[in-house]
Amino acid sequence: MVVETFELSCFVPSRLDGRALEAVVTLAVDRSDQGDAAAETARASKAVVYLHPYPPLGGQLRNNVVHELACVLERRVGVSVAFNLRGAGRSEGRTSWTGASEQEDLRSVLDMLTARSLILHPRYHSQAECSALRTQMRARGLLFPHDDAASRLDTVPLPPVTSTLLCGYSYGAVIAAAIAADEYPLLAIDYAYVSFPYSVLWALVLQRRGWYLQRLVDTICNAAAAYASQHAVVTLSRPHVHIPQMLFIAGSADGFSSANTYERWWEQLRACALQFVQAQQPSVDPDMAAAAVSYALAVVLVPNANHGWLRRECDVSDAVVSWWGPLQGSQ
Repeated sequence: MVVETFELSCFVPSRLDGRALEAVVTLAVDRSDQGDAAAETARASKAVVYLHPYPPLGGQLRNNVVHELACVLERRVGVSVAFNLRGAGRSEGRTSWTGASEQEDLRSVLDMLTARSLILHPRYHSQAECSALRTQMRARGLLFPHDDAASRLDTVPLPPVTSTLLCGYSYGAVIAAAIAADEYPLLAIDYAYVSFPYSVLWALVLQRRGWYLQRLVDTICNAAAAYASQHAVVTLSRPHVHIPQMLFIAGSADGFSSANTYERWWEQLRACALQFVQAQQPSVDPDMAAAAVSYALAVVLVPNANHGWLRRECDVSDAVVSWWGPLQGSQ
C-alpha cells in the first residue's frame, strides 16, 4: 500500500461563538495500482482527532506527543484533525475555567466530520483560496465531481467516516472525555487518554471535576453493559452497534499522578463497571461480565515515563496503534 497524504493548515469556526480555531487537517489516499479494496475502504473510513495539553502551560497542536501520534497514524486513517483549542497557538479566544467552551470547540470538529464538510473560517480564507484548494484536491484525487458544489465555496469535502478515535493528551484527554459516544453515533467513537491529569483535574476545571469523572464512569459502564448484552445471547438478526472502548496510557514516573494513584483509579473504574453490568443483567455469567469490563477499558502503564514523554513518545504511539488497529474488526 502506497499512501499519499495531503495536509491542509486552516482555520475553522467554533460552533459556540464563531471563534477561529487553528487546525491541521490531513487527508490520506492509497496510490497503489493494486491492493485490497476492502482494506483500503476500512482505512479510508477511519478518522483521528487529537487534543493537546493545557494552553496556559504551553499546550498546542504541535506538542511532541501529538506530533508523534499524528506522524504514526496519519497514513493509517482517511482523515486526521489536530487543532488548537481556544487560547492555544493562533486560535482565538481564551481558555475557560471549566472546559465547557473547549468541549464546544471539539464538537465543532466532530460536527464537520459527521457532515463530511470542513468549514473554513471566512475571515481567514477567501473564496478564491477555497476554489484553488478544491482544484488541488481534485488533481490529487481527493475531490469527486459531485462534491464540488459551487454554492459552498467555504467548505472542503471530507471522506465519509465510520470509525473515529478521540486521542487526548493531558488536558486534551479531559476534553475528549466530555464527549459521550452516543452524541455522534455515526462516527463510532473510541477514546485514547494519554496521561489523564487525574490528581490535578481540580486545578484545570475547578468545581467541574466530579462531572468529568462521572462522564468517564458512565461511558465505561454503559459500554461494558452493552457488550455483555450483545454477547450474552447470540442473535443472528441483531444489527451491529458500535460499542465504545477506552485506552488509558500513563507513565509510572508521571509527576502529577503517581503510578499507585493511576492503578487505584483504574481499579475503581473496573469495579464500578463490573458492578453496573451485574446490576443491569443479574443473570450474566461472571466470566462474561469480566470480559465486558476488559473490553470497555484497557490500560497501559509505561515504566519510568513521565508526564512529558520526552524521548518516550514512541511508547505512546506504539500503545495506541497496537490497541486501536485490531478494534476495528473485533465487534
